[in-house]
Amino acid sequence: MRRLGVACISVLLTSAAYGQGVLPSIEQQASGAQTASNVIDIGRLESLTDTYMSQMLNFASTGNLSQIGSNAVNTITYGGDLDSVVQHFDGEQSVGNLLALGAVDIYGEINQSGKNVAGSVISNRLVYAGQLFEGQQLVLNSAELAILYGSVGQSGLNLANYAEAALAIGTAEQQILQEAVQQIDNRLQVAAMSAVSSAISQRGENFGNIMISDTVDSVTRNFAGEQRVHNVVQLGEGGAGPITQHGANVANFIMSSRIGSLTQNSEGTQSVTNEVFDAQGNAMKGGNISQTSEDSVNVIILTKPAEGGDSAVIEVAQNADFPQSSSSNGGGSQTGNSLTVNR
Repeated sequence: MRRLGVACISVLLTSAAYGQGVLPSIEQQASGAQTASNVIDIGRLESLTDTYMSQMLNFASTGNLSQIGSNAVNTITYGGDLDSVVQHFDGEQSVGNLLALGAVDIYGEINQSGKNVAGSVISNRLVYAGQLFEGQQLVLNSAELAILYGSVGQSGLNLANYAEAALAIGTAEQQILQEAVQQIDNRLQVAAMSAVSSAISQRGENFGNIMISDTVDSVTRNFAGEQRVHNVVQLGEGGAGPITQHGANVANFIMSSRIGSLTQNSEGTQSVTNEVFDAQGNAMKGGNISQTSEDSVNVIILTKPAEGGDSAVIEVAQNADFPQSSSSNGGGSQTGNSLTVNR
């Protein structure tokens, strides 16, 4: 297993570093590329034929195999109060996990996972937050297997513009521009005459413009980018055990007990595609295949204040004008301009 170019630009602050009444202000800007790459190549499937596949296999290979990659840029964790935080990222974060075991017989579990985080601040109080994301976050998990007597798990997570304060956020702006992309691809292919005896799980989640705080005074947010999840399984003649595929895209999400004014606009694109094919390339549905998807924009969750109920007036302006699409066999949901009150 090999990991290349994993990078992290972050700030970890302690309250003792600042005197009474002086709040720190932080500005973070980053561009360029962060790349995490894990590659194991012991023969691609195109080199196999059913007539001599058994001669090529190494039946002595057993055990579990994991490929994990992560990138983080512009992250802040602080237990005290912050004055101003400005974060801007216009580069590319990519995680690539490639596994080609065309000449190996595996008796264990295979796990591939990737995670990208750009623009994250966690503190006690936050007077002002300005987060701008116009880059790309990409996760690719790809596995080509000859024979597997075990399970396969592939997962990806992209997170951009995350702000959390335990007590309060004053004024905040979160922007995801049109050029921004959050994409997760999970791909699994087994040889034509092979079978996967245990479960297959594929999961992809994209989150953009997320805010959590007890009190939020004034927030303006815009989502104009793309969030995409694509899960695909190519089976052999032998079929497989249970297959679970899930994709989720969430943009402009806020959870708070008190919100002064909130303006949210969404003009981007969200899509989830879940696909399973047999050895002949025909789409498979039903049976032991579970496919679910969730697309959500402009979501408000009002929680109960610590001291009890609250009758304060909330000023909200929301606009959602963009396509949402999903291709799944099973549960799927698409939500825009949603308000949930838990009091």
